[in-house]
Formats: sequence, C-alpha cells, structure tokens
Amino acid sequence: MDANELFRRTMDDLDARTTATDEYEALMAAGLLRKLLMDQKPLMDQVNRTIRMKVRFPINGVSPYEAQVFSLGPVYWSLEDGIDTQTNQPPGLQAPMEATRDQLLARRVLFIQGHDVTVRDLIDWLAHIEGAVHPENPKERQEELLAQVTRQIYVGGLPAGVRQMQAIGRVVCQGLAPLREAVVAAGR
Repeated sequence: MDANELFRRTMDDLDARTTATDEYEALMAAGLLRKLLMDQKPLMDQVNRTIRMKVRFPINGVSPYEAQVFSLGPVYWSLEDGIDTQTNQPPGLQAPMEATRDQLLARRVLFIQGHDVTVRDLIDWLAHIEGAVHPENPKERQEELLAQVTRQIYVGGLPAGVRQMQAIGRVVCQGLAPLREAVVAAGR
C-alpha cells in the first residue's frame, strides 16, 4: 500500500474513532494520530511532499475562561471538547485560531496537580503507556498522575484522556480534510 492510500484509509479510520463509544476503539485513535502527526516521518508529511499544502488545524486557543481558571490555580482541569471550534461553546470559552502542527501538539488539554499535559503528551501516553501502540508501565510522575486520573475520571463513559483523544481526532480530521481532498482529486 502506498502512502497516499495509507493516508486516506488512516483518515477514514480516525474519523470513525472520533465517535466510538467503545474504549478500545477510541483509544486506538492515539496510534493513528501518532502516525499522522508525530512519527519520525509523519504520514501527513509523506503525502504532502508533492502537494505542498499549508496545513492548519482549527482549534480553540486559551480562552478568557481558561485563563481565569488558571489564575485560580486548579488541581485538575480538562479541555475536553473545548479544543474543537465546532462544538457549541459559550463566547467566553471560544478562542478560535488556525494552528500549525506544532501549535496543536503544544496545546494544553489537561492539567493535573501542577503538571500541564499537551496534545503531544497525551498522544504519547495513550500510544505508549495505555496500549494504542504498545503498553508499558508509567515511569515518570506525570505518567503516574495521568494513569490515576484516567482510571478514575470518566467523561461520556470513557476515561478522560481517551475521551479527549476523540476531540483531538476531530480537529485533526478537519485540518487534514483539504489535504485528503487534494490526494483524492489527484488520484494518488
């Protein structure tokens, strides 16, 4: 299978996992996101090598509400669906921006006992600790905190971190949609 077909199939798979209600199905989105965005040779870069499209991801940046919450020093906080600009958020929770891949991966989505957890951290953790790619035992304090939180806090019937992956997956599908369309149109 060539990179273009793999990209199209990966995008279809990711899109389906953004609405999965089964924990395993939703968890596997982390491995797909890693392959698309973070591998040594990310799949999005492989297919974009000849197309040369400027890829941007529509996310909510830090909103006035989020800034206010952090001024109070929370113990736990989760962005959940708030990263996705297409969710119905009140005006104080909106801060739409077109993010680069690096900005998306650096976006804080969880805060646990003084530790920021970015999109990159969460994808890595779900892929390499929770088993989306391979399971391991947590080695660092932040990984232990994530493990505790996601085994105790559930959102919509899924562990908080896994549920967060679905919103991140939606944002990535939205951002990569023009690239996918270009690949399909070129017959690649």
